Amino acid sequence: MTRDTPIDIAKSDVFSRCSDVRFRTVVDEAVVLRQEAAEVLVLNEVGGRILELLDGERSVSDIADAVSAEFEVDESMAATETASFIAELRDAGIVSLPVESSK
Repeated sequence: MTRDTPIDIAKSDVFSRCSDVRFRTVVDEAVVLRQEAAEVLVLNEVGGRILELLDGERSVSDIADAVSAEFEVDESMAATETASFIAELRDAGIVSLPVESSK
């Protein structure tokens, strides 16, 4: 995945799933339901794991470290790809920064 614009997510940002988002892992995929939008999305195993880790307690850096370790991915690549994917989830209304962190 490549992006032409810089990702505006800091390593220290702590995201959580939006209140209308529900998901369940089925085999190697995560099925995501956005209740307010009546939208269903399917994520691969890595995407599902990232969504699971977006619990409002772990930083983007912590999540990238977990992805690197669990999926045996280079740390630099994991950091870039994790931040990019979280930006996509944020833009899709699946995750957000807590109000007090987004000042």
